[in-house]
Amino acid sequence: MSRTVVGDAPLMRVVGVSKTFGGTKALQNVSMAFHGGEVHALLGENGAGKSTLMKIIAGVHSADEGELIGSRAGELDVAMVFQELSVVPEMSVRENMEMSRFDNRRLFVNHKALEPGLRSALDAAGLGDLDLDMPVEALPLAQRQLLEIARGLYADAKVLILDEPTATLSDVEIERVHSVVRSLVRQGHGIVYITHRLGEVFTLADRITIMRSGEVVASGLTSRFTMDEVVTMMLGHEHTAEAAEPVEGLPPELERRQVTVTGLAAAHQFSDVSFSVRAGEVLTVFGQIGSGADQVIRALAGLAHVSSGSVHIDLDRVHLNSRPASQADGVAYVSADRTVEGVFLDYPVSGNISSGALERISTRGLLSARRERTLAKQYSTLVAFDAKRINTPVGALSGGNQQKIAIARALATSPKVLVLNEPTRGVDIGARAEIYKVIRSLAHQNVAVIVYSSDIVELRELGDRVITMFRGGIVGDRPTRSVDDAQLLSEILHGVAA
Repeated sequence: MSRTVVGDAPLMRVVGVSKTFGGTKALQNVSMAFHGGEVHALLGENGAGKSTLMKIIAGVHSADEGELIGSRAGELDVAMVFQELSVVPEMSVRENMEMSRFDNRRLFVNHKALEPGLRSALDAAGLGDLDLDMPVEALPLAQRQLLEIARGLYADAKVLILDEPTATLSDVEIERVHSVVRSLVRQGHGIVYITHRLGEVFTLADRITIMRSGEVVASGLTSRFTMDEVVTMMLGHEHTAEAAEPVEGLPPELERRQVTVTGLAAAHQFSDVSFSVRAGEVLTVFGQIGSGADQVIRALAGLAHVSSGSVHIDLDRVHLNSRPASQADGVAYVSADRTVEGVFLDYPVSGNISSGALERISTRGLLSARRERTLAKQYSTLVAFDAKRINTPVGALSGGNQQKIAIARALATSPKVLVLNEPTRGVDIGARAEIYKVIRSLAHQNVAVIVYSSDIVELRELGDRVITMFRGGIVGDRPTRSVDDAQLLSEILHGVAA
């Protein structure tokens, strides 16, 4: 794609920036420039240095060496939209917007005088018709993401840093965010776009910079790169995407375990959902947010109210009235939101892994530190996490490693069924491959695996079978290899079956 760049001088330059944490070089002599009228994709695996650099630009960290140069003396004109949204759900749209330019020197706020500026920023972010007094918790996720962008615009930022802005959005919602981004660059803004979804890089970005191990390894116009070249530069070696291999010739004991879902329904979310999955098979459920697909997954884990229907593991009925009830019946769950429902960020790896299986490390209510360490080492090894790091707080780990710990925590419950909701959200391509290997290895054991994902590439690499959903109902159910991408997208966007 081509667009006219507004002016030759960059809106912001990073010059020779280095940063060390406790003897570890997080950044080493990093330089790059961000221009108005461009989407500049910043790529790299977790741990490549992207987050550290962005936090230096945002003022969260200070650089040991180097400098940041804005388009105007003494001003950077930068706003950062973090992956974990910072809007306050209980507060109104107006209050969230005004917080971005809060002046604590003023005792009173003239809301009426501020309204034209608020409206202008919201309109630029595609939210011009929004009720300013509406609580943010009433907004769909995509609109909350756009509200974050509007806050940056209201703060008069010329450069917007978007960190994984589409990680939790459906295809339709992603296109809405992309539309706003394109509109902003036409107005002369510079967009720094951080994503693990490489497909959108080649449809949206004008320029790419790739980081690895704290250094810039490549930078240039998007048109000069291929997808394979980008992946190789990110990893430092070639990567081959492997489609999931169907499991054949399973031992008899695996053939006997089967999960049967019959007529499952939840008011205003989904109805008459029926399917079965056997141990040794990875079943993927594909649908947009709002299609009911993600809510079916949460219902299986006892996290969504079910109005009718049943779930059985072999002949045993699964109780879906609560999360503890479904877990007691053998259903383990890994959430899409690891920081809220998946892990305890302030606790060490060992405490996280054992937290769902306290009965395995306790006697008469007393926890055994030795048994906890043994359990943590066993399951951290199982998910390809370095067992020597079990005392590390989970909040200090990369997103990929946090997700591994969330999976290890689920596996420590010795489940019969593993249910995963967006298992690689915000996870880099290298860590994704490791997580896929863990999930597939479970498919060769006595575990049935059910995955919800909105990423069509993930369906290809992970699933043996795919169920598509539209407006609360199942559209298709077939082997993944027997359907093409166009048909899958048609089914989840329009409800049209093959």
